[in-house]
Amino acid sequence: MHGFVRRAPSVSVFAQNSYVNFEGKQTSPLRLSADGTRLFAVNTPDARLSVFDVSHPSNPALIAEIPVGVEPVSVNPRTADEIWVVNEVSDSISIVSLSQRIVTDTLYVKDEPADVVFAGGKAFVTAARKNQVIVFDVTNHTQLATIPLLGENPRALAVNAGATKVYVAFALSGNHTTLIPATNAPAQSPPTNTNLPAPPQVSLIVDATNSTYYPSFIKYTMPDNDVAEIDVTSLTVSRYFPGVGTVNLGLAVQPGSGDLFVANTDARNLIHFEPNVRSHAVDNRVSRITIGPGAVTPFDLNATIDYAILPNLAAKTNALTQPAALVFDPSGSFFYVAAFGSDRVAKVDASNPTNILARIEICPTAIGSAADPRHKRGPRGLALNAGAQRLYVLNRIANSISIIDTVANAVLKEIPTGGFDPTPTVIRQGRGFFTTPNSPATAPWPAPPATSMPKWI
Repeated sequence: MHGFVRRAPSVSVFAQNSYVNFEGKQTSPLRLSADGTRLFAVNTPDARLSVFDVSHPSNPALIAEIPVGVEPVSVNPRTADEIWVVNEVSDSISIVSLSQRIVTDTLYVKDEPADVVFAGGKAFVTAARKNQVIVFDVTNHTQLATIPLLGENPRALAVNAGATKVYVAFALSGNHTTLIPATNAPAQSPPTNTNLPAPPQVSLIVDATNSTYYPSFIKYTMPDNDVAEIDVTSLTVSRYFPGVGTVNLGLAVQPGSGDLFVANTDARNLIHFEPNVRSHAVDNRVSRITIGPGAVTPFDLNATIDYAILPNLAAKTNALTQPAALVFDPSGSFFYVAAFGSDRVAKVDASNPTNILARIEICPTAIGSAADPRHKRGPRGLALNAGAQRLYVLNRIANSISIIDTVANAVLKEIPTGGFDPTPTVIRQGRGFFTTPNSPATAPWPAPPATSMPKWI
């Protein structure tokens, strides 16, 4: 079929020895067409856009693989024929004609573009390394504006129902903590065992506005901006939302209310020493921003876990870690969240996101137990066809798509994202081990701390 490139078997052998691994950070790697008949997925390692016919929702058929830039990480169809693909390593946007199966234009965006959305005849693109949003005219593709942002690593984007506001999540926003140098920090408490020597002098993690140390030792202030709101008409930032989370990877607008929901982890930096932390280094959350007043309410996705119990088989079986993507049901009453770290997708009550309505195992070799690192899938993108009762999940590590029956809350099948994946097996399996959230001794062992987030997430 037109659009495919057939490859000899020897290519995969060649790729094992020559493949350059960039670890592109997928943001919105999977989307449905407006009419629900086409599914678009980025094949990140093979630098292609995969197009599936989903007229039969349970049986996606791969109908085209279109070469784009290096390390595509997001895709968004603007019309039935025009698809925009964000290429992180190429610093570009590939504008694809579906009917012609080719790239018809390329827009350059420095540095590390991450996502694209459309509103008011404009395309908004996050430039993650520049901390900017770049705006293009969707008709003639000229650049209209560069919007500077006071936040670190803007990636995921969302648009409100009226297309008057664009929301930007900062992937590496921090959580308003800083270090007091050891020379200025108070001495540690003496050991309860008097036969032990005095503890060493160490630095102290504190809230950046701690009145004891500010402004004596903390000589500057930093904004705690986690999400930005951009006015589509003026192309300016209308407000920032603080206190959302430390690492903010996914966001979605709730149908009806217009409230913003953000998938995040929040580092527990102010809990000192492992006997207190007990491997509970971060909270895995969804935060709701009530859009009128801008009030932020965080919800723990693991609210029922008793972290005092170690080991904890029940926690390993049910934990939701590293929430990375959100998609709402059209009713607005519930949403799905991709828990990358624990290889699960959860159905969540939107009125009370601590209420998990269902947990869906993505890895077929780890049903009802801890994630299997050697065969880990790594759910990263979600696309919902509510009418057909099907949820599509793009798995970053396995480079596959899982099709979920949303009535049975179970995976029907799993298919490759594309016709070819050049990623060496050792890299794919290594990712799974690095991001496994559970260990035999501790459960859950959440995602790595905010400062060491796996770079491909």
